[in-house]
Amino acid sequence: MHVTTIDHYLPDPGDLMQWTVDSGAVRPVASPVPPSFNQGFHLSGSEGESVWLAAAFDIEGRVDGKALERAYRLLIARHGTLHSAFVRRDGEIERELYDPAELILKQEPMARTDSPEGLRDLLWSTLNTACHPFGFPAYLLAAIDRAERSTVFCGFDHAHVDAYSMSIIIDDLYQLYRGCLEEPGGFFADTMPMAGSFVDYCAAEAEAAIVGPRDPRMRAWLKFFDEHDNTPPGFPLDLGLPPGQAAPQAVDLRDLLDADTTTAFEVFCRRNGASVFAGMLAAMARCVRVLGGGPQMSLLFPLHTRRSEQWRGAVGWFTTNAPIKVAATEDFSESVQRAGPALRTAVSLGEVPVPHVLAAMGGLNHQRSDIFMVSFVDYRGLPGAAAHEDIGAHHVSNVTTADDAQFWISRTERGLALRTRYPGTEAAEPVITSFLDELSRFLRQPW
Repeated sequence: MHVTTIDHYLPDPGDLMQWTVDSGAVRPVASPVPPSFNQGFHLSGSEGESVWLAAAFDIEGRVDGKALERAYRLLIARHGTLHSAFVRRDGEIERELYDPAELILKQEPMARTDSPEGLRDLLWSTLNTACHPFGFPAYLLAAIDRAERSTVFCGFDHAHVDAYSMSIIIDDLYQLYRGCLEEPGGFFADTMPMAGSFVDYCAAEAEAAIVGPRDPRMRAWLKFFDEHDNTPPGFPLDLGLPPGQAAPQAVDLRDLLDADTTTAFEVFCRRNGASVFAGMLAAMARCVRVLGGGPQMSLLFPLHTRRSEQWRGAVGWFTTNAPIKVAATEDFSESVQRAGPALRTAVSLGEVPVPHVLAAMGGLNHQRSDIFMVSFVDYRGLPGAAAHEDIGAHHVSNVTTADDAQFWISRTERGLALRTRYPGTEAAEPVITSFLDELSRFLRQPW
């Protein structure tokens, strides 16, 4: 998987094909299932910017429009969140469900582009229009048609997908399209495993038993936030942006380690009782210390909640957060040895639903829109990963504004890569560049 942002995405030019979903004659059914915690947070602050995630992969030759249209129809029917929507009614956010059998897909006239930049900009504006959090649908169904190698391209408002979902969508569409090519009009995805519905997951989340203040995991959560004045910790190096201010988002994309060096780093981490993610956190904490940020790095990190087989193939926003403090000692091996058990403990804290934590602490003193976080996704174990390189799989994110630093580490067969999102200000630019350069330099030397 290639993890990138729309401003860095430069596909070869071609004809942009697009399908719109006609739901005008379909009467949606009101659902009693409330938005998940993530969805509610996202929807409550979605008055301006469009926050979407897109997936792309290549196919040989020109696009068979009828086969891809049917594949998109099957994808929508397969995943409950893709035939659901949110509306504002009397000041409340409510969920509505559509019968996928009644939806009609309509192919729009092709749009021709002559340059990668022109196609990128067209995709960007089309995604911003199509992937809106309220109303139906909240996604773009498209393709880039070329003579020799075409690209299937689709994007979704964040309310309905997470990073893991991008791999599921690529795998599903790849299989569905091939099936619809081989059996025109007769492929019903019977050979594909069942996929759970994120709407069902949201219902279960709303009914989850409360984790009380006597639970040791809850006590650990409350202690963490008490040490940070009930405020999510920010990036420990000064980015020169006061709370309440944001700036246009800047992006840094870089390869950290190739496949062989990543394997060597993993051996080193395992020898010290840690995972690659724990080792990376220790390396980042070390770089913070070298640059004057103190001997400890505190942060929240996202982790997925697909803890049962029911949700493994489901599209949705299956993520939560967990708190961790990472120490940076003089001896890097010792730092990794500490980071390993700290991460394992933090993962157990992630089993406590965040809404329960916020209720127990009486609310969050959130001074920024963004949260300093470090994400780690090992794409090698995700659905369809074996084909990612051959089909040029991409996860493309939007570029908006930022008021803190966020880091996405991805592991693939090529090694470790890092996508960084941060405020694009004169003050933040040299700080983030120094940090990332130091991290890259350190990881490439003997540990």
